[in-house]
Parts: sequence; C-alpha cells; structure tokens
Amino acid sequence: MKRLVLEGQVFVRSTYLQYVALFQWANPQGYVAYKVLLPVTQILFFVELGVYATGRQNALYFALGNALQLTANAGIFGVIATVANERQYGTLPILLASPANRLVTFLSRAFVNVIDGIATVVIGLAVVVVIFGLNLQHANLLLLALCVVVISLTTAGLGLMFGSIGLVMRDAIIIANIVYYLLLIVCGINFPVSRLPGAVQVLSFALPLTRGVQAARDAAAGASLGQVGGLLAGELLVGLSWALAGYLLFRLLENWARRGGLQEAY
Repeated sequence: MKRLVLEGQVFVRSTYLQYVALFQWANPQGYVAYKVLLPVTQILFFVELGVYATGRQNALYFALGNALQLTANAGIFGVIATVANERQYGTLPILLASPANRLVTFLSRAFVNVIDGIATVVIGLAVVVVIFGLNLQHANLLLLALCVVVISLTTAGLGLMFGSIGLVMRDAIIIANIVYYLLLIVCGINFPVSRLPGAVQVLSFALPLTRGVQAARDAAAGASLGQVGGLLAGELLVGLSWALAGYLLFRLLENWARRGGLQEAY
C-alpha cells in the first residue's frame, strides 16, 4: 500500500512538471486564442470543402467529426512533443537515470495532454453549436461526454507509441504530422469508413478515433450506453494496445539510446 501511494505521488509530481514544461510559455490569453483559433479554422475549412463537394445537408456531419478529431492535436502532437522536447532540451538523460517507476513516468507524459484534448473538443463542439447550429436537445450529453474522454485517452495512447521514437529520432514532430492527418483521413471524420477500400478499413479499425467518433455521433443523436457500449469498449481496447506497445518500445529504445549516446544527441 505504501509503495502504491509513493507511485501515486510520483505520477502527480511528474504530471505537474509536465504541465509546467508544456504551458509555461503561454499566458491565459494566448492559450485561449490558440484553443479557439485551431477549432474554428479546421472545422470551417473541412465543412466548407465538404459542403462544396456534397451539399449543405451534410454540414453537421463534417462539423461534428472535425470537432471530435481535435483531441488528436493534444493526444498526438502534445504527447510526441513531450518526449522529443526532453531530448532537445537535454533533460532526457536525467529522466532515464532517475529511479522512478518507468511505467508511471511513461503514463504521466500523456495525462496533461488528455485533459488538454478534452478541453479542445469541448471548445470545438461549442463552435459547432454556435456556428452550425448543432442541436443537442435530444443528445445523450453524459454519454457524449464519456465518448470525448474515451477518445482523448485512446489518441494519447497512440501518441505514446510514436512519442517513444523521439528517444532516437531528432525530428519526431514529422511523425506527429503524418499520424495526425492519417487519423483525419481514415477514421470516419469527413466520410464514412465504409467508403474506404477494404485494406484501409482494417487499418482504420486498428486506430483510435474510428469507433469513438461513431459512438459520439450516435450519442449526439440520442443513443444509449447499451447501443454504443461495444464501440467504446473496442475504442478503449485499441487505445490500451497502442499504449502498451508504446511502453514496450520505450523500454527497448531507452536501452538503445543509452548504449548509442543518442539520449544526449540532438
């Protein structure tokens, strides 16, 4: 029990330091401006593009999908940048030399980004309600909120997987860009997954967001937990699998980086 409490203290302290490292550059005005500017520009772009291609009747489909996908901005970019920044600013050797539990340290890298991702989606949904008139009167709001939390967790799990590569790769942010736009294309954000080729559909369901976004769409239409429970369970399983694979890759690359001196190279 005492060990569990100590590990919990390490997790909280590491999470707080992660928050300081990520957001010390931002004042409240700058942070809010960033959190409003990104949702508005992405949603407007894809809604107008989709409306031009398919008609005004599909505007809410594009708007809701992009609002939910915004969590990947924190879950992918934020988490990958976390490890990359440790290496860039020379703190990675200290982190790897610490006696702290590696799993606790690893998971704490993503916790702040999960919260940030949830905040981003909430702002995105507010934009959709105000600009595009999304009617949530009949929505299952508690279930929709649960869907937002789940997809924020699962995208962070994917981010942990690719963030581990930052231990040995100088420009890991390139991977963040590739993964972010891959999710935008194959996860049912702007068109149904059923329209993708069969092989790409397999990839789609192996990634976070696909099931979570569909569950959130159903919740916004008034579905119950029983109707989308399978989708959410599958989403959590996918996210957990990516996070576990990321942890194993982190331990593997940690040893590689230490032997090759890559932890201090940038």
